[in-house]
Amino acid sequence: MPSPDHHRVIQLIREAASEDIMPLWRNLQDHQVEEKRRHDVVTEADHACEERLSRELAALLPGSLVVGEEAVHADPGVLAALDSVRPVWVIDPLDGTNNFAAGFGPFAVMVCLVQQGSTLAAWIYDPLADSMLAADSGAGAYLDGERLELQAFDGDVCDINGALSTRYLAEHLKPDAERGAAQLGITRASGCAGYDYRALATGVYQFAFYYRTLIWDHAPGVLICTEAGARAGRFDGRPYRPNSGDVGLLTAADTQTWRTARDLLVPSAGAA
Repeated sequence: MPSPDHHRVIQLIREAASEDIMPLWRNLQDHQVEEKRRHDVVTEADHACEERLSRELAALLPGSLVVGEEAVHADPGVLAALDSVRPVWVIDPLDGTNNFAAGFGPFAVMVCLVQQGSTLAAWIYDPLADSMLAADSGAGAYLDGERLELQAFDGDVCDINGALSTRYLAEHLKPDAERGAAQLGITRASGCAGYDYRALATGVYQFAFYYRTLIWDHAPGVLICTEAGARAGRFDGRPYRPNSGDVGLLTAADTQTWRTARDLLVPSAGAA
């Protein structure tokens, strides 16, 4: 299977954001916003961007399949494509939709290409900053063409900052996570995984902690961060696999920071 034209992928993502998302930025009408589930909305921008990218990316790589967040919401059976031997485009057309609909950032467009349980390439685009993160498996991570290389964190525990989302965390894990978070530095739930992984890949954050790990929310960011030098894994230390139904995911700037954050936030996970 030939590799996709990466420059064309970037162009397609930028075009979709420019034509389908940004015209509705702070310009949404009531009929253009729907509630998918409690406290979770979808907008006309999500649908238009996903439809465009699904069509264009599939045409760019003949034989490939597509899994889009909104398509899966309409028909969960779409996820079966991930079991195929063929490459699959995974699309989050508007990560941070709740932020977007409320008229503030961050939000992002996220795309990755997976095949048989491995992420081959990934892109995260920030439309407000017109800034693109990209990575190829085994070939590094880049921000607007500049290679990213994370340095091991050597500060105090109280200076470890990061993304900490407990919204979907199992109730029995929340007390430990809250106690652990109190010993760390600044933690934030931004409502946009694309922003969180960008902050980690560029050294602003030292970790990103999640419980629910839908593939379109995390596969792009995990590849980008690990290609920049980060460590990612399930709370018990098992490697992250994008098509797994497992929960719990911690990504950190280096192995020691990963262990420190894991031991503080989910001490019951055991040594790894």
